[in-house]
Amino acid sequence: MNKEIIEKYSVYRKQSKVGALVFLFDSIRKNAVNFLFILVPTGFDLLVFVIVSLVFVFILAIPAYINYYFFEYSFDFEKSEFLVKKGWLKKTKLSVPFEKIQQVNINQNIIHKVFSLYEIQMDTAGSKDTEVDIKAVSMEIAQDFKQISETIKKVISKNINESIDVKKSGESLEIDLLTLVKTGLTSRYFETLGAIIALFFAGLAMLNDLEIDYAPAVVDFYYETDFNLLAVSIITFVAIYVVLMVNLCLTLIKYYGYKAFKKLQNLEVKYGLIQTKSILLSPIKVQEFRSTQNWIQKKINLRNVRISQASSMHVAAPNRRNIVDVPGCSNEQMDKLFDIIYDNKIDDEIVVRPSIRKFLINLSFFAILPTIIFIILHKNVSLLNNTYFLNFCIFYFILSSFAAWRFYKNSMLFYSKNFIRVQSGFWDIKTKTIETYKIQSVMLYQAFWHKKFNLGSIILLTAGGMSYITTCNYEILKKITNNVMYSAETSKKRWM
Repeated sequence: MNKEIIEKYSVYRKQSKVGALVFLFDSIRKNAVNFLFILVPTGFDLLVFVIVSLVFVFILAIPAYINYYFFEYSFDFEKSEFLVKKGWLKKTKLSVPFEKIQQVNINQNIIHKVFSLYEIQMDTAGSKDTEVDIKAVSMEIAQDFKQISETIKKVISKNINESIDVKKSGESLEIDLLTLVKTGLTSRYFETLGAIIALFFAGLAMLNDLEIDYAPAVVDFYYETDFNLLAVSIITFVAIYVVLMVNLCLTLIKYYGYKAFKKLQNLEVKYGLIQTKSILLSPIKVQEFRSTQNWIQKKINLRNVRISQASSMHVAAPNRRNIVDVPGCSNEQMDKLFDIIYDNKIDDEIVVRPSIRKFLINLSFFAILPTIIFIILHKNVSLLNNTYFLNFCIFYFILSSFAAWRFYKNSMLFYSKNFIRVQSGFWDIKTKTIETYKIQSVMLYQAFWHKKFNLGSIILLTAGGMSYITTCNYEILKKITNNVMYSAETSKKRWM
């Protein structure tokens, strides 16, 4: 890093002057729902709409400008610290040591592109309060931060005695447009369908609140079609089409131009059409390497990969900044990515499977018992006493029984000297890979009804999350627990 950059950022600096507008637009985006709640009682009168909008923007503009004006940042290269001053009434001075900076991300959403600005995010594995967002900087400053981030990583590497793997430097992985299309058409079915259903009912509720009479149309549709096979088929086809198109559009917008490449000891990832993201990931801090693959993706040699870094255990919700998604990897690409991140190879593994009792328990609680309740309701509740509800009961029993079997069949734990892999899932089969020395704690326990059959469960905790498997041979799990604890306690490697 040259002397000019050191002198430039050794004094406190403000963000770009246009950054005040970025703060304002960001504030408007966050409060858009509140604006709708204010607007609805007005009856959408044009004049009232304009007045309310102007007042709303003015109210948001004041704190936005204050947040922009009183935000300053600098670097103390002698002490290896990043410094931030912010706040007006409540002044805050934040000091973040380089070794606590987990990654430096450079993003550019649609608002940033309009003003030719970038957002810089610094994440740590500590408290959420130590995470820093510099919302509006020029391209020149963003490029300088890339150089500075390399310096930060070198400091971290020096502190943990991590050698730079020059041999792997320069290796890359690109996801082409066709692969993104395949990924969009074969992923996130249930999440998208759930979101669409929730949005549909939310829309109906809003229409009801506005006293718009939509109910007669729904009733007329019911009596005209009687929910016959044709109507159900049309609704099903439309739902599938909408889900596929939504998934495809979201995937293309989010991951367009995806490229990951090895840069010295780090992995740099760039992607995005509307919002361009640039993430610098430190392999040493990777906690979980997760691959997801459904039946369709298996047939076309496709899977999604998620890499999780260390995150704060004090944060209630998962920190998305500590997660890197790689959409649409082939098996060869996944192995290449795994090799870039990890130095060790997966050697001979011990395979642990749940007892058949796990399937029988799931079948009883999630298939047989609900079906019995549905049949009782069918016989005793007049509104449900029809052929359609009976067919639903039969369909539910078949589907839930199949799901219970799939969950049982796909539930496995693979243990080797350096890694533990946990597999689970019904449609999307998820496999989490964890280095044994990064496991923070292991919980082995037996429910009272498991002791008679020598069964138990194991929970693995890392800085990236939790993994578990239940109803397995207790003696094997006990042996794995002892080996994992020994590996974690005796390992001299550091990952923070």
